[in-house]
Amino acid sequence: MARGLVGSNGSEDGLAKAIEIVVTPAIFAAAGFGLDRWWGTGPWLALSLGMTAFVVKILVEWQRYAERMQVHEQELAASRPSQQRGIHRDTDLDDPASLPTGVSLDASEPPEPTPPAAA
Repeated sequence: MARGLVGSNGSEDGLAKAIEIVVTPAIFAAAGFGLDRWWGTGPWLALSLGMTAFVVKILVEWQRYAERMQVHEQELAASRPSQQRGIHRDTDLDDPASLPTGVSLDASEPPEPTPPAAA
């Protein structure tokens, strides 16, 4: 399936991955079953090949997910106006002119009362 097509919503990719996670171990288990019948070894090859394929498939999908999330986080970080988070800004708060009206940095001064809003 091609990625980035107009109209694709990701659910198609999710369904394909889910089917792939189920079908791949089933194919390996079937091959193990055939080898078990040919060599007379019982269900051990079918179980071991099926489980190994399942574990490897889950690990591969987890790695792909981690890579996609890392790229996504880098894109989000690049789109921020600043690499800083929160309210850390490059403003000089020690300058009283940069403070809003009625705000003081002195702890000893009581706050100025705000007049009631006229209706």
